[in-house]
Amino acid sequence: MPAFDAQALIDAGHRRICAGCGFLVGTSTPQCPRCGHNAEGATARRAPRTGTRKRANRFEAATGDAVVTELGLGGMASVPDRTLWLVSHGVPKTQGSMVAVAPGQLRAADKQMYGWRDTIAADALRQVGIRWQPIDAPVHIDVCFTLPFPARFEDQSERIAAVEPDCAPRIPAMQTPDRDKLLRAVQDALSLLDPGNKGDGDSVAGRFKLVADDSRFVYGSEAKTYPRPGHTHAWALDRPGAVIRVTMIDSDVEPMPRPTLRTPGDLPGPVAALHEEVVRRNRLAGMES
Repeated sequence: MPAFDAQALIDAGHRRICAGCGFLVGTSTPQCPRCGHNAEGATARRAPRTGTRKRANRFEAATGDAVVTELGLGGMASVPDRTLWLVSHGVPKTQGSMVAVAPGQLRAADKQMYGWRDTIAADALRQVGIRWQPIDAPVHIDVCFTLPFPARFEDQSERIAAVEPDCAPRIPAMQTPDRDKLLRAVQDALSLLDPGNKGDGDSVAGRFKLVADDSRFVYGSEAKTYPRPGHTHAWALDRPGAVIRVTMIDSDVEPMPRPTLRTPGDLPGPVAALHEEVVRRNRLAGMES
C-alpha cells in the first residue's frame, strides 16, 4: 500500500487545511466536518448529533453581558430582589477538623456541627417551602455569626476603652472559632445532599438544597460578633445564632456592614421580623425560655 502523502494531495488541489482546527479537508467540502469552519472564514454551528442530550443553558448573553436564566435561578426566580434572608438560633459551629471513627470513615471533630447544620437547613426549608428548586448559578452569601460570650477571655480594657463615661466598651469577637470554618458549615448546610451524615436524628441537610452545590457560592462575607448589647455588628442578634443573606451576584443590595466599635445600628427590618418569628416558634417548641 503506498504511503499517504498529505502534502501531495494539497499540492494537487484535492485537499486543504482547515483554518479553524488544522484538519485535512476535501476541497469540494466547504465546511469542515470536524469543527464546522467554512472555507470563507465563518464558523458554522453544527447541529447536535442524533441521540445526544443538549445541556440546558443556565445563562443568556446580550450585548456583551450575561444574565442568569430562570433555570439557573431555580426558586430564586420568584423571590423579590433576588435576595433571601435567613435567621437561625443556636451556637454556631465550625466545619473543617475531622476525626477517624472507622477505617475509611471520618466525622467532624465536633459532632454538634451536624445539629447546627441541620438547624440552618430546616430554617431555610421553612422559609422557601418544599417545592423550592435549588439555585444553579453564581451566588453571593453574607453571614453574621452571633457567638456566645466565652466563659473566659483576655481583658481588652487596656486596648479598647469606652468613649462615654460609665459605659462598658464594645467587645469584638477576637477569640476562636475562625470565620472561614464557620462559613463553611453554613454553605454546606444550604447545599449538602448527604443522607449518610444524619447527626442526631433525621437530617434535613441530607434532604434539602437551597443551592445546587457549595461551589455556586462564588463570593461572600462573614463577620463575628457577641450578642446585643456590647455587639460590634448591625446584624447581631440578642442571643447566639446566625443572620444569613443569600443573593444572586448581580442583585442590587447594600454591602454587608463592617464591624465597628461605634454604635452598630439596628437590625434590618426583614431580619428583625424573622428573628421574632424564630423566637416564637422555638418558645412553642420549648426550645427557648
